[in-house]
Amino acid sequence: MPPLSASDIAAALYGLTRLARLEPAGLDFFEATPAGLLKSYWGAIALLPLYLVTLVVVLATADASVSVDPLRYITVKTITYVIDWVAFPLAILSLAPMIGLDDRVFRFLVPLNWLQVPINLGLLVLILLFSVMAIPAAVATLINLVIVVALLAMTVALARYALDVPWWAAAGMGLLNITLGLFLLSVASAMILRP
Repeated sequence: MPPLSASDIAAALYGLTRLARLEPAGLDFFEATPAGLLKSYWGAIALLPLYLVTLVVVLATADASVSVDPLRYITVKTITYVIDWVAFPLAILSLAPMIGLDDRVFRFLVPLNWLQVPINLGLLVLILLFSVMAIPAAVATLINLVIVVALLAMTVALARYALDVPWWAAAGMGLLNITLGLFLLSVASAMILRP
């Protein structure tokens, strides 16, 4: 994996700031190349320690009535973490030549990966808070729903402007991203709870 420099991080953060202000010009601050995509995965690596701490806290505070093998839980969740980071980009990279987007695909995937860093950081902090605080299930469900809808909206907007596709095509990209994530979550849950 190509090394990540301070200027790469600064450019990505500035690009994210511009995109957060709904300025499509923020796309110009990302290295929209295969190497840029690989560099964006350093964000996933940087978040991995916090992810692992979150898994341990969730296990330690879990309902005692649900029996889960800790080693299986951490193994399955860690593998799911990796797959979740790469599944959607691999799907889009496979589809892009067939739908005529291979010349713009990195302009979409690189900022999308960088966008996942603050989103996942926020999610991990929320999971930690939910684990140590008595949050009503209805409130946690509502917050999760808001996060999923926000992620869908951000993915759709990013696809629309980075790929220069119609809104309906961008919505398809967003739905594919959410669907893959939910599928992975379901498979991981089934593997963890399997006797």
